[in-house]
Order: sequence, then C-alpha cells, then structure tokens
Amino acid sequence: MAKIDVEGQLKARFAQPLAPAAARRIVIWNDPAGEFEDAFDGLAERGFDGVGAADGVMPAGEGFARPVRFVKAAEGGMFEVKRLISRGDVASDLLVYRQRARGDIEGDWLADVELLADHFQADFLSLLADELNAEDSTDVRAALEAMRAFFAAKDRVRRFSKCCPAPASGADVELGVLAALLDGASPDDATGGFVVRGYLRELLHNGGPAAFETFAKYGAGEALARWVQRITGFAGALDGATTFAELASHVLLSAASLSIPAAALAGLEGRISLQNAQYCLAVVKDWDRDARFSSEDLFEVCRRVEDECGLAARFAAAPLADIVECDVFPCINEAILATLFESFAQGADREADARTAVDRRCNLAWHARVACYFEALEAIADMHGFKAAHAQGFHEAQAARVWQAYTQDWWRMDALYRKLCRAAGACRTRGYENLEEPLRAAMQWAEGLYSNWFLAEANSCWAAAAQQQWLDCGHVEGVDCQRDFYWKVLPSCQGSAKTMVVIISDALRFEVGREVARTLEREKGGMVKLSSMQATYPSVTEFGMAALLPRRGISLDFETGQVFADGRPTATTEQREAVLRTVRPHARALRADTYLEMPAAERKSLLKDAELVYLYHNVIDATGEKLATENSVFDACSDAVEDVCALAKRVCMDAPGARVAITADHGFLYTRHDLDECERVGKADLPAADTVCGKRHLVVRADDAAEFAGGAGAGAGQAPFIRVGMDDVDGGRYVGFTPRQNVRIKRPGGTCRYVHGGVSLQELCVPLVTFWRVGARSKDFQDTRPAMLRVLSPERRITNSLFTVNLIQEEPAVGKVLPCEYELCFADSSGNEVSNVEKAHADKTSDNPQQRVVKAKFTLKGSNFSAKEEYQLVARERQSGQIAWREPYRIEVSFAPLDFGF
Repeated sequence: MAKIDVEGQLKARFAQPLAPAAARRIVIWNDPAGEFEDAFDGLAERGFDGVGAADGVMPAGEGFARPVRFVKAAEGGMFEVKRLISRGDVASDLLVYRQRARGDIEGDWLADVELLADHFQADFLSLLADELNAEDSTDVRAALEAMRAFFAAKDRVRRFSKCCPAPASGADVELGVLAALLDGASPDDATGGFVVRGYLRELLHNGGPAAFETFAKYGAGEALARWVQRITGFAGALDGATTFAELASHVLLSAASLSIPAAALAGLEGRISLQNAQYCLAVVKDWDRDARFSSEDLFEVCRRVEDECGLAARFAAAPLADIVECDVFPCINEAILATLFESFAQGADREADARTAVDRRCNLAWHARVACYFEALEAIADMHGFKAAHAQGFHEAQAARVWQAYTQDWWRMDALYRKLCRAAGACRTRGYENLEEPLRAAMQWAEGLYSNWFLAEANSCWAAAAQQQWLDCGHVEGVDCQRDFYWKVLPSCQGSAKTMVVIISDALRFEVGREVARTLEREKGGMVKLSSMQATYPSVTEFGMAALLPRRGISLDFETGQVFADGRPTATTEQREAVLRTVRPHARALRADTYLEMPAAERKSLLKDAELVYLYHNVIDATGEKLATENSVFDACSDAVEDVCALAKRVCMDAPGARVAITADHGFLYTRHDLDECERVGKADLPAADTVCGKRHLVVRADDAAEFAGGAGAGAGQAPFIRVGMDDVDGGRYVGFTPRQNVRIKRPGGTCRYVHGGVSLQELCVPLVTFWRVGARSKDFQDTRPAMLRVLSPERRITNSLFTVNLIQEEPAVGKVLPCEYELCFADSSGNEVSNVEKAHADKTSDNPQQRVVKAKFTLKGSNFSAKEEYQLVARERQSGQIAWREPYRIEVSFAPLDFGF
C-alpha cells in the first residue's frame, strides 16, 4: 500500500489557526479498520518529526504553539478519556485516535467531542483523496478502490497528480490513471482522446497482450475498455493478438468516413462507427499535432491498416472527387499522384484535376512526405496549360516581337521544365516505388513536350524571324545588346548612384534571372528593375565576358580561341580588371567569394574608393560543364539565385546608396533526356576547314565560309546550320555557324545535355537585374507584408458540426506581398479551441481571384455550444505564432455529438 504522508497531513491540521473563541485544537483520528494503529503508536512514542514525547505528550515547539497530547480512545477506557479531555488536560492540543467510523455517535461517550472536534479520516481512501485533492464522494472512492494498486507507489501518485490535479468524479480518476500509465504529463492529457492515442501507440510497439497487461495489473483494464468504447465505439477485446489491427482500422476508417463517400468504403462498414467518427478524426488530428507522439508511429499505424484493408487498390480505383478531401491515409496521396501521372503520360487532359489536387492536398496531412511529387505534378499541369494557351504555336514574324514574347511569357516554359526536373530529382530519394513508374512515364511526356514542341517550335519561330539580321549584323535590332553594356546600358542602371557594382553570374539565363529579381523584390525597401540583353555570338564565356567590358573592338586568336578586348586579354579576373582600368583607373574586378571573404571594413573601403566593381560568380556553368555534375545544373541554378541575392544584399549593406546590376555572359540549353541521333550533327556535317568549334557553335574564317554547304543565311531554312555574321570581331574576318533548334555538335567527351554557344532564346537571352535599397523615409519605400486570407462568405452562423469555410487570398503573393502559411481554428470566448486546427497556405500568385480561393474543412469538438455565446475563427501565422485576425461566429448546432472526454 502507498506510504501516505499521514504525519505531514496531521501536522498541517495542527498548524492551522484556531477559531476566534477556541483555546486549543482537538483532532479525532477515525480509523474504523485499525489500519493506522501502529502509526499512531509511533507518533505517541516519538512525537512529530521525532522531537520526543513524555507520557504521550509532545512539548510545544517549532510549528506547535501548544503541547500535543496523544490519546487512544479504546473500548473499556472511555470514561477516563472523557475525563482527560474535559478536565484532566485542558491546555494541550489533543490527537484522539479511535477505531470508530466518523458520524457513528449513537451511544458514544465522546459524542459531544465528535461534534465539536476536527476530524482526520484514518482510512486509505480518505487519506488518498486528501492527498490527491479529490472530492471525497462515492464515485471517486469507488474509482480509487478499483485502482488501489496503482496508488501503491509515490512515483505513480505524482504522475497522476500532474495529469489530474483535482479529481471531481470517478471519471476524472479513471482518466488520470490511464493518462499517467500512458506517459501523460499535464491536465490536458487526462482526456479520452489522449488515452486512445496512447493505447494505439502501446499496441503498435508492444502488441495487445503486453500492452494491456500493465493496465490490468493496476486494475485499470475495465476503465481503459470503457473509455476506448466511449471515444471510438470499439467494443472488441483490448488484450488480443489482433487488437491492434482491429482497433487501428476501426479508428482510422471511422475518421476517414467523414470525408469519403460510403460507396467508396463499401464492405468495410463493420469497422466504422459513424456515431463516433468525429472523435476518431480528432484522435488522428491530435496525434499529428502532439510533438510527443511520433509522426512515424502514426504513419506506421496507417500503413498497417492500409495493408490490412487493401486500401491502396481501393483508393487507386476511386474517383478523385471521392478521396481528395481525406487526409487520414497516406496512400490517398499516392493514389491521386499515380492516377494523374499516368493520365498525363497517356495524353489525357487532367489539368483541372491536377490543380484541384495540388491546391487541396498541400494543406492536408502527409503532404510533406510527397511534396516533391506534387511539385512535379504542378509543373506538369502548368506545362500542359502553357501548351493549351499556345495551341496554335508560335507565329511572331518580327524578331523583336519574338524577343518580347519570350521575356514576357514564353520563359515560363523554361522555368516550369527546371521546376519539374528539380522535383523529379528530389523524388528519387523518397523511396515510393509505386510512384516511380507513373512519374517516369509522365516525365517522358513532359520531356517530349518541352524538347520536341517548345524548344523546337519556339526557336524555329525565333530563327525564322531573326536569321536575316544575324546574317547581316550578328544581332537583332530593337533589343539591348550585351556588346553595348558598358557604354549604353550600364549608365541607365547606375543613375545618380556614386557606387556601381556589376555581378556577372556565369550562365545565369533569363528565367533564372527572373527568380533573382523576384527574390530581391521581397526585400524590405528593395527596389528592382528587370530587363534583358542579347548575348554576343557565340554565346560562350570567352566572348560574353569580353563583351561586358569597356572596349572599342573584340578580336579572336583563331589558334588558341582566346578573346581580346582592344588587344588586351580577358580570360582571367586580373586581366578584366586591367581592361576596366583603361577607362576607370580605380575600378576593381574580383571573384565573388574573394569579396565575401574580406573583412567588413575592407569591403566598405573598396566600394568607396573604386566606384565601379565587377564581381564574378560561377556556379551554374561550373556545374554544367562537368560530365559528373551536368545533371545537377538546375540545382546549381537555385544555388546561384541564393548566392547572387545574398551578394547583392551584402553590397548594399556595405555601401548604402550603391546600385547593383546583375547579368550573365550567356545562357544555356539543358534537356534531361538522352539525345537521339537526329539531335546531333557529326563530323560529316562540319566544314573541312579549320574551325573554332563548340557543342553549339562553329567559327570559321570568312574566306572558308563559302565552301561550307551546311550553313546558309535567310531563305535556306532546311540547312542544318544558321549563318551568323561576326563583323564586330576583327572587322569581319570570321563567320559563325550554329545548329538549328536544340541540336548539338558531336564532340569527343564532355557534356551533351548542358550546352551553350548557339543562338536559341535560352542561350542568347540574359537577364539584367538592377537592385538598390531605399530608406524608410523615401517616397519609394515599400515594406513587405504577408499575403492575407479573409473569409469569403458573409454567413457567420454554423449549424452543422462538420462544415467548410471558404477563404480568399486578398492579393497575389508577388513583389512585397510574401507567401504565408496560417493555422485556422474556432475558439470560444475564453480562447479554448472548439474545432480541429486546419492549415491554409496564402501563396497563390495568380491575378485571377477565383484561383486564390482556399477551402478549410472543420469539425467541432464537444457539444456544449451556446447560441448566445460568441465564438471566433482565429487565423494564426504558423511561423511566428502571431494571431493575424479573429472573425466572430455563432454556433447553433441542433444535434451535436456528446462530449466523450475531449
């Protein structure tokens, strides 16, 4: 039996102040069963805290204002006890021990004393109730008696008190014991939902017999079964070998039945309790929110139920509308993804279904595990949408109009392809074998759409419109040229700023530059201007880097391939700085990492003294040019965006008022698939004369160009090469040739998927991002703000315990409006949650308000809702925890389910 602190409780009684008219305190210790007779005898012998007692009297001392006399009122000596109390010792406090029940005063010599004295109940249950701060009621005593074995250790008593500090009923005692046995640690854990979650976890790890044994040992087995049935409706045995499968499937299927039509669960009715479905759903949702409960455990529970009930095949055959709202089972995500991937691979138009799935599933459970697959699905759906929007093809006749179409619209296809490839790369490490083949098939469809349709047709349109100008002057009129960067373009970027920094990121093509611009635009006080330039032909590093420097002409060493600006070499950073200093004596050129490694004072001094600084960054080209890493080039693009944005922000911190121009020497082409022979040209197609040759370009002497039948100018659309004039290189001594569309030139070794040097839009179109900061007092200053959601429907009355709230994202999450994730729930006037917590993302970028509608599905908890009380829909920013807004509601539910301990 538990060692209850009898001495401590008795001391507390004697330490209490006396009533105003009282001269001393008499405490009667009622112990009908005689359980504590030895304890009383010990006190009478040694006193409280062992201070000693002579002839049954403990002297006054610390904590005791008067002496305490210990009196045992035994049958046969009652007269003497009565005399002692009444006249023998009227100065001392008395502790009178009786083996008689309190209230049994008929024929009692001490009846008058019983009525006036304080009482101390001397039985285990009463002492235990006092120690637990529990009501001394019949049902509390019955519950304590039933689980008496549990309270035989002080450690378990302490754990119980943490979970249930003031039991007011037998149900409280049961929940406190069950929660303590399931590692509960606070009053919030003394609920039926916690008990069900905890026992499912025990079943998962230990099995039915072993899990139940602990509860049976402490007399809590019946209470456990009672609470499991009240919450879930499950009436089966809790100690069997099949208990886990039976209980888990019952809870999860009941929870799922709230969002899946009955027809889709046909044959599983025996495992579903519609009456308890809401509470089963709360069990699942609260598991996911409770950090003490492993998400991996819940995932394993779900997987076992899926296998037990054959749910993967069932959901794979279900219509999307039947399962898209349910997030109980992880296999629903896989069923949706596999079906849609396979549909796209077969050429079906499932764009609307895919958007519905992506928008809805991102706010539901288990999404994070397959987020990369949904990113791939979204990219494929958007690529399909782009194809539908350009079903008539690309038919601009003027080169400048083609360029404008690409920089305003067509670039999206390149960005989508990059997004798809990155997502597919992430999927390779996720281990979902059932999604591997469907994704592979969808990727093949998307690859064909990008390579065979977009790259081929868009660049055919571009070549048809531009090839005459390429032949005549080597560039397109009406579009800023890289060759004019220093003299014409850079001054417009610098404006009135005293310090100008140019960041040149090798191979930063236009669509990646747009991401740089979007990222910088989200900076508080950041100002961004985006435009484009056409890179110099051939679109390789040697020519592009030289073109960005101040010079009057470019020359080529045909033997070595080196490029010179006004006769000066430009291959290294030091050589480029020398070229800059011919017009700006204090100008500097550095590698980006060299600049960042400088001490802050040195960086600031450099920017102040130099006025013009070129910083060179090389991540994309360095990755793409190596055979071992070329397939990681899209990951390198993301790294480049992060690096360049960080570098630009650092420059503006080091030199407030400075302006930063971000551009590139050239772009690139990348296709993920293995190239067919028709996508390559070999030695037989190349000129016999000497050439400077890359994978996408040929440079031949002008005298030898006439002998090259493979290349032609305008009007020779079927020739495999396009002729490009190079009048600005050595006065026209050379002529360039480039394969059409995305065809590569066969070269020994090296890369073949990542290439540049040609005249495709992806290679020639480079970004020009101008970035600067303004102060908070500037009229141009704009602060950032999170994208906001607001309730769309004017109705503020809830009449059903299951309901959906439609919200709208007020404005697109672009520019200074940042994406934000919210947690939504309903709360009462005291702030207590009365519904599940639903996630909602405000990250839509569409200008169409209908595409920014967000649906949140709620389930009310409990039944004690008052139509007169005001409830609130609370939106909380998930990252910061700050409440964004509260929206008042009335809850008028006629038939809410009973509150089973939630």
